[in-house]
Amino acid sequence: MKRFSYILAGFTVLWALLTAAMPWCSPVVAGYLAPLGLLVIPLAVFSTLATIIAVLCQSKGISLLFGIACLISLFLCGKSWAISFETDKPNTHSLRLVSWNAEGFQLNKDTLQASAAFIRNLHPDVICLQERPHDNLLHRDSISEAFGYPYRVFNSREDEVLNLAIYSHFPLSNMKEYYFPDSYNKVLQIDLQYKGRTIRLFNMHLQTTGMTSAFQGNNLLHTYQLNARERNRQAQLLAEAVASSPYPVILCGDLNDTPISYAYRKLTGQLEDCFLETGNGWGGTYQPANNLFRIDYTFCSPELKTLAYHLYSNCWSDHRIQYTIVTSL
Repeated sequence: MKRFSYILAGFTVLWALLTAAMPWCSPVVAGYLAPLGLLVIPLAVFSTLATIIAVLCQSKGISLLFGIACLISLFLCGKSWAISFETDKPNTHSLRLVSWNAEGFQLNKDTLQASAAFIRNLHPDVICLQERPHDNLLHRDSISEAFGYPYRVFNSREDEVLNLAIYSHFPLSNMKEYYFPDSYNKVLQIDLQYKGRTIRLFNMHLQTTGMTSAFQGNNLLHTYQLNARERNRQAQLLAEAVASSPYPVILCGDLNDTPISYAYRKLTGQLEDCFLETGNGWGGTYQPANNLFRIDYTFCSPELKTLAYHLYSNCWSDHRIQYTIVTSL
Protein backbone atom coordinates (compact mmCIF):
# COMPACT_ATOMS: atom_id res chain seq x y z
CA MET A 1 0.00 0.00 0.00
CA LYS A 2 2.80 2.39 0.87
CA ARG A 3 4.58 1.63 -2.39
CA PHE A 4 1.40 2.36 -4.33
CA SER A 5 1.04 5.67 -2.44
CA TYR A 6 4.56 6.71 -3.45
CA ILE A 7 3.86 5.81 -7.08
CA LEU A 8 0.60 7.81 -7.01
CA ALA A 9 2.31 10.77 -5.35
CA GLY A 10 5.14 10.68 -7.89
CA PHE A 11 2.66 10.53 -10.76
CA THR A 12 0.78 13.51 -9.31
CA VAL A 13 3.99 15.56 -9.10
CA LEU A 14 4.83 14.64 -12.70
CA TRP A 15 1.31 15.64 -13.75
CA ALA A 16 1.70 19.01 -12.03
CA LEU A 17 5.15 19.65 -13.51
CA LEU A 18 3.99 18.79 -17.04
CA THR A 19 1.01 21.12 -16.67
CA ALA A 20 3.24 23.97 -15.46
CA ALA A 21 5.76 23.39 -18.27
CA MET A 22 3.18 23.02 -21.06
CA PRO A 23 2.77 26.76 -21.87
CA TRP A 24 6.54 27.02 -22.38
CA CYS A 25 6.75 24.18 -24.89
CA SER A 26 6.72 24.62 -28.66
CA PRO A 27 3.31 25.33 -30.25
CA VAL A 28 3.05 21.73 -31.48
CA VAL A 29 4.08 20.05 -28.22
CA ALA A 30 1.91 22.46 -26.22
CA GLY A 31 -0.99 21.52 -28.49
CA TYR A 32 -0.62 17.84 -27.64
CA LEU A 33 -0.42 18.67 -23.92
CA ALA A 34 -3.22 21.25 -24.05
CA PRO A 35 -5.84 19.03 -22.31
CA LEU A 36 -3.75 19.33 -19.15
CA GLY A 37 -4.86 22.96 -18.93
CA LEU A 38 -8.45 21.78 -18.46
CA LEU A 39 -7.46 19.54 -15.56
CA VAL A 40 -5.82 22.10 -13.28
CA ILE A 41 -8.78 22.32 -10.91
CA PRO A 42 -9.19 18.51 -10.53
CA LEU A 43 -5.43 18.32 -9.97
CA ALA A 44 -5.60 21.00 -7.27
CA VAL A 45 -8.52 19.33 -5.50
CA PHE A 46 -6.97 15.85 -5.63
CA SER A 47 -3.48 16.91 -4.55
CA THR A 48 -4.86 19.04 -1.69
CA LEU A 49 -7.00 16.19 -0.34
CA ALA A 50 -4.14 13.71 -0.79
CA THR A 51 -1.76 16.02 1.09
CA ILE A 52 -4.18 16.33 4.01
CA ILE A 53 -4.67 12.56 4.20
CA ALA A 54 -0.92 11.91 3.99
CA VAL A 55 -0.25 14.41 6.80
CA LEU A 56 -2.93 12.82 8.98
CA CYS A 57 -1.35 9.42 8.33
CA GLN A 58 2.03 10.90 9.32
CA SER A 59 3.70 9.83 6.09
CA LYS A 60 6.38 12.49 5.58
CA GLY A 61 7.69 11.41 2.17
CA ILE A 62 4.26 10.96 0.61
CA SER A 63 2.90 14.18 2.13
CA LEU A 64 5.94 16.07 0.78
CA LEU A 65 5.33 14.82 -2.77
CA PHE A 66 1.62 15.53 -2.68
CA GLY A 67 2.38 18.89 -1.07
CA ILE A 68 4.64 19.86 -3.96
CA ALA A 69 1.92 18.95 -6.46
CA CYS A 70 -0.61 20.86 -4.36
CA LEU A 71 1.49 24.06 -4.33
CA ILE A 72 2.10 23.90 -8.08
CA SER A 73 -1.57 23.33 -8.90
CA LEU A 74 -2.80 26.06 -6.56
CA PHE A 75 -0.32 28.48 -8.13
CA LEU A 76 -1.68 27.59 -11.57
CA CYS A 77 -5.27 28.06 -10.38
CA GLY A 78 -4.25 31.55 -9.27
CA LYS A 79 -4.42 32.74 -12.88
CA SER A 80 -8.19 32.34 -12.76
CA TRP A 81 -8.60 33.90 -9.34
CA ALA A 82 -8.06 37.55 -8.44
CA ILE A 83 -8.36 39.74 -5.36
CA SER A 84 -8.11 43.48 -5.99
CA PHE A 85 -7.85 46.37 -3.58
CA GLU A 86 -7.82 48.91 -6.41
CA THR A 87 -9.11 52.27 -5.17
CA ASP A 88 -8.54 54.48 -8.23
CA LYS A 89 -11.76 55.98 -9.56
CA PRO A 90 -12.60 56.30 -13.27
CA ASN A 91 -11.88 59.79 -14.56
CA THR A 92 -12.63 61.84 -17.66
CA HIS A 93 -9.77 60.12 -19.48
CA SER A 94 -10.98 56.60 -18.68
CA LEU A 95 -11.98 54.30 -21.53
CA ARG A 96 -14.86 51.88 -20.91
CA LEU A 97 -14.77 48.71 -22.97
CA VAL A 98 -17.19 45.80 -23.32
CA SER A 99 -16.07 42.54 -24.93
CA TRP A 100 -18.56 39.74 -25.43
CA ASN A 101 -19.02 36.55 -27.38
CA ALA A 102 -22.68 37.05 -28.21
CA GLU A 103 -23.25 33.54 -29.61
CA GLY A 104 -25.10 35.08 -32.53
CA PHE A 105 -27.67 36.62 -30.15
CA GLN A 106 -29.29 33.17 -30.42
CA LEU A 107 -30.53 34.42 -33.82
CA ASN A 108 -33.32 36.14 -31.95
CA LYS A 109 -34.23 39.84 -32.17
CA ASP A 110 -35.64 39.85 -28.63
CA THR A 111 -32.30 38.50 -27.35
CA LEU A 112 -30.51 41.20 -29.33
CA GLN A 113 -32.68 43.97 -27.90
CA ALA A 114 -32.43 42.73 -24.31
CA SER A 115 -28.66 42.23 -24.37
CA ALA A 116 -28.05 45.53 -26.17
CA ALA A 117 -30.13 47.38 -23.57
CA PHE A 118 -28.10 45.80 -20.76
CA ILE A 119 -24.80 46.69 -22.40
CA ARG A 120 -25.90 50.25 -23.17
CA ASN A 121 -26.64 50.71 -19.46
CA LEU A 122 -22.96 50.03 -18.77
CA HIS A 123 -22.17 53.10 -20.89
CA PRO A 124 -19.16 51.62 -22.69
CA ASP A 125 -17.15 53.76 -25.10
CA VAL A 126 -16.28 50.70 -27.19
CA ILE A 127 -18.02 47.36 -27.72
CA CYS A 128 -16.21 44.37 -29.21
CA LEU A 129 -18.47 41.52 -30.28
CA GLN A 130 -17.48 38.00 -31.20
CA GLU A 131 -19.79 35.55 -33.00
CA ARG A 132 -21.82 38.18 -34.79
CA PRO A 133 -24.31 36.24 -36.94
CA HIS A 134 -24.30 36.23 -40.73
CA ASP A 135 -26.28 39.07 -42.30
CA ASN A 136 -28.77 36.60 -43.73
CA LEU A 137 -29.61 35.41 -40.22
CA LEU A 138 -29.55 38.68 -38.28
CA HIS A 139 -28.43 41.65 -40.31
CA ARG A 140 -25.66 43.95 -39.08
CA ASP A 141 -27.98 46.95 -39.57
CA SER A 142 -30.36 45.55 -36.96
CA ILE A 143 -27.46 44.98 -34.56
CA SER A 144 -26.06 48.47 -35.19
CA GLU A 145 -29.48 50.02 -34.60
CA ALA A 146 -29.86 48.14 -31.32
CA PHE A 147 -26.54 49.45 -29.98
CA GLY A 148 -26.74 52.91 -31.54
CA TYR A 149 -23.05 53.77 -31.87
CA PRO A 150 -21.85 56.24 -34.56
CA TYR A 151 -18.64 54.37 -35.48
CA ARG A 152 -18.56 50.68 -36.40
CA VAL A 153 -16.43 48.16 -38.27
CA PHE A 154 -17.12 44.59 -39.38
CA ASN A 155 -14.97 41.89 -40.91
CA SER A 156 -15.14 42.19 -44.70
CA ARG A 157 -15.35 38.43 -45.34
CA GLU A 158 -18.84 37.59 -44.19
CA ASP A 159 -18.63 33.99 -42.97
CA GLU A 160 -21.46 31.65 -42.07
CA VAL A 161 -20.44 31.91 -38.42
CA LEU A 162 -17.92 33.60 -36.09
CA ASN A 163 -18.07 37.12 -37.52
CA LEU A 164 -16.82 40.14 -35.57
CA ALA A 165 -17.97 43.70 -34.92
CA ILE A 166 -16.60 46.77 -33.13
CA TYR A 167 -18.78 49.72 -32.09
CA SER A 168 -17.39 52.99 -30.78
CA HIS A 169 -18.30 56.50 -29.67
CA PHE A 170 -14.92 57.60 -31.02
CA PRO A 171 -13.45 57.53 -34.55
CA LEU A 172 -11.99 54.27 -35.86
CA SER A 173 -9.38 54.05 -38.61
CA ASN A 174 -6.78 51.82 -40.31
CA MET A 175 -8.72 48.58 -40.06
CA LYS A 176 -6.76 45.40 -40.67
CA GLU A 177 -8.04 41.84 -40.66
CA TYR A 178 -6.32 38.58 -39.83
CA TYR A 179 -7.77 35.40 -41.30
CA PHE A 180 -6.44 31.92 -40.64
CA PRO A 181 -6.24 28.95 -43.04
CA ASP A 182 -9.17 26.52 -42.95
CA SER A 183 -10.85 28.41 -40.14
CA TYR A 184 -13.76 30.80 -39.58
CA ASN A 185 -11.88 32.32 -36.64
CA LYS A 186 -10.38 35.74 -37.16
CA VAL A 187 -9.05 38.98 -35.63
CA LEU A 188 -10.02 42.60 -36.28
CA GLN A 189 -7.42 45.32 -35.72
CA ILE A 190 -8.42 48.99 -35.58
CA ASP A 191 -6.93 52.27 -34.39
CA LEU A 192 -9.12 54.09 -31.90
CA GLN A 193 -8.81 57.88 -31.80
CA TYR A 194 -9.53 58.52 -28.14
CA LYS A 195 -9.32 62.04 -26.71
CA GLY A 196 -6.21 63.03 -28.61
CA ARG A 197 -4.50 59.66 -28.28
CA THR A 198 -4.37 56.62 -30.54
CA ILE A 199 -4.96 53.16 -29.07
CA ARG A 200 -4.64 50.05 -31.22
CA LEU A 201 -7.52 47.70 -30.53
CA PHE A 202 -7.62 44.00 -31.38
CA ASN A 203 -10.89 42.06 -31.29
CA MET A 204 -9.99 38.36 -31.37
CA HIS A 205 -11.74 35.05 -31.69
CA LEU A 206 -9.15 32.30 -31.89
CA GLN A 207 -9.55 28.65 -32.89
CA THR A 208 -12.56 26.94 -31.36
CA THR A 209 -12.03 23.88 -29.20
CA GLY A 210 -14.22 21.35 -31.03
CA MET A 211 -15.57 20.11 -27.68
CA THR A 212 -19.12 21.43 -28.07
CA SER A 213 -22.28 19.48 -28.88
CA ALA A 214 -22.05 20.80 -32.44
CA PHE A 215 -18.92 18.71 -33.01
CA GLN A 216 -19.67 15.81 -35.33
CA GLY A 217 -16.47 13.77 -34.98
CA ASN A 218 -15.67 10.84 -32.73
CA ASN A 219 -12.25 11.52 -31.19
CA LEU A 220 -12.80 14.58 -29.00
CA LEU A 221 -9.34 14.46 -27.44
CA HIS A 222 -7.56 14.39 -30.81
CA THR A 223 -9.78 17.18 -32.12
CA TYR A 224 -9.06 19.30 -29.06
CA GLN A 225 -5.33 18.81 -29.54
CA LEU A 226 -5.45 19.69 -33.24
CA ASN A 227 -7.44 22.84 -32.54
CA ALA A 228 -5.05 23.78 -29.73
CA ARG A 229 -2.12 23.54 -32.15
CA GLU A 230 -3.93 25.81 -34.61
CA ARG A 231 -4.79 28.22 -31.82
CA ASN A 232 -1.15 28.34 -30.75
CA ARG A 233 -0.08 29.27 -34.28
CA GLN A 234 -2.76 31.95 -34.40
CA ALA A 235 -1.56 33.33 -31.05
CA GLN A 236 1.96 33.52 -32.44
CA LEU A 237 0.79 35.64 -35.37
CA LEU A 238 -1.31 37.81 -33.10
CA ALA A 239 1.60 38.34 -30.70
CA GLU A 240 3.73 39.52 -33.63
CA ALA A 241 1.02 41.98 -34.64
CA VAL A 242 0.83 43.31 -31.08
CA ALA A 243 4.62 43.68 -30.91
CA SER A 244 4.66 45.72 -34.13
CA SER A 245 2.12 48.27 -32.88
CA PRO A 246 3.44 51.84 -32.52
CA TYR A 247 0.56 52.58 -30.13
CA PRO A 248 -0.62 51.22 -26.79
CA VAL A 249 -2.68 48.07 -27.31
CA ILE A 250 -5.93 46.68 -25.98
CA LEU A 251 -6.54 43.06 -26.96
CA CYS A 252 -9.85 41.51 -26.05
CA GLY A 253 -12.15 38.69 -27.01
CA ASP A 254 -12.53 34.94 -26.97
CA LEU A 255 -9.17 33.19 -26.75
CA ASN A 256 -10.83 29.77 -26.43
CA ASP A 257 -8.08 28.65 -24.07
CA THR A 258 -7.37 28.65 -20.35
CA PRO A 259 -4.67 30.72 -18.62
CA ILE A 260 -2.58 27.53 -18.51
CA SER A 261 -1.84 27.48 -22.23
CA TYR A 262 0.73 28.44 -24.82
CA ALA A 263 -1.65 31.01 -26.37
CA TYR A 264 -2.19 32.82 -23.06
CA ARG A 265 1.53 32.89 -22.24
CA LYS A 266 2.39 34.17 -25.70
CA LEU A 267 -0.04 37.08 -25.52
CA THR A 268 0.69 38.06 -21.92
CA GLY A 269 4.40 38.24 -22.68
CA GLN A 270 3.78 41.83 -23.82
CA LEU A 271 0.41 42.67 -22.30
CA GLU A 272 -1.13 42.73 -18.84
CA ASP A 273 -4.16 40.68 -17.89
CA CYS A 274 -6.84 43.18 -16.82
CA PHE A 275 -8.68 40.61 -14.72
CA LEU A 276 -5.58 39.86 -12.65
CA GLU A 277 -4.98 43.59 -12.22
CA THR A 278 -8.38 44.63 -10.87
CA GLY A 279 -10.77 41.67 -10.99
CA ASN A 280 -12.21 39.95 -7.95
CA GLY A 281 -13.13 36.34 -7.32
CA TRP A 282 -13.21 33.50 -9.80
CA GLY A 283 -12.77 34.64 -13.41
CA GLY A 284 -14.51 31.85 -15.29
CA THR A 285 -16.32 33.03 -18.41
CA TYR A 286 -17.79 29.92 -20.09
CA GLN A 287 -21.28 29.59 -18.67
CA PRO A 288 -22.28 26.06 -19.81
CA ALA A 289 -19.46 24.71 -17.62
CA ASN A 290 -20.71 26.72 -14.62
CA ASN A 291 -18.02 29.32 -15.29
CA LEU A 292 -15.35 26.76 -14.47
CA PHE A 293 -13.16 27.75 -17.42
CA ARG A 294 -11.73 31.17 -18.12
CA ILE A 295 -11.42 31.55 -21.89
CA ASP A 296 -12.36 35.23 -22.51
CA TYR A 297 -9.86 37.98 -21.77
CA THR A 298 -9.03 41.65 -21.93
CA PHE A 299 -5.33 42.48 -22.10
CA CYS A 300 -3.68 45.91 -22.30
CA SER A 301 -0.24 47.45 -22.71
CA PRO A 302 1.74 48.50 -19.63
CA GLU A 303 1.24 52.13 -20.74
CA LEU A 304 -2.42 51.70 -19.86
CA LYS A 305 -3.69 51.24 -16.32
CA THR A 306 -6.67 49.01 -15.57
CA LEU A 307 -9.09 50.72 -13.17
CA ALA A 308 -11.85 48.11 -13.11
CA TYR A 309 -12.76 44.70 -14.52
CA HIS A 310 -16.16 43.06 -14.12
CA LEU A 311 -17.87 39.95 -15.48
CA TYR A 312 -21.61 39.72 -16.00
CA SER A 313 -23.48 36.45 -16.24
CA ASN A 314 -26.40 36.45 -18.63
CA CYS A 315 -29.02 34.27 -20.31
CA TRP A 316 -28.32 35.54 -23.84
CA SER A 317 -25.09 33.68 -24.62
CA ASP A 318 -22.79 30.90 -23.44
CA HIS A 319 -20.19 33.52 -22.46
CA ARG A 320 -20.14 36.11 -19.68
CA ILE A 321 -19.83 39.78 -20.60
CA GLN A 322 -16.47 41.45 -19.93
CA TYR A 323 -16.49 45.09 -18.82
CA THR A 324 -13.16 46.87 -18.40
CA ILE A 325 -12.16 50.44 -17.57
CA VAL A 326 -8.63 51.56 -18.49
CA THR A 327 -6.80 54.87 -18.48
CA SER A 328 -3.42 56.19 -19.60
CA LEU A 329 -0.61 56.32 -17.06
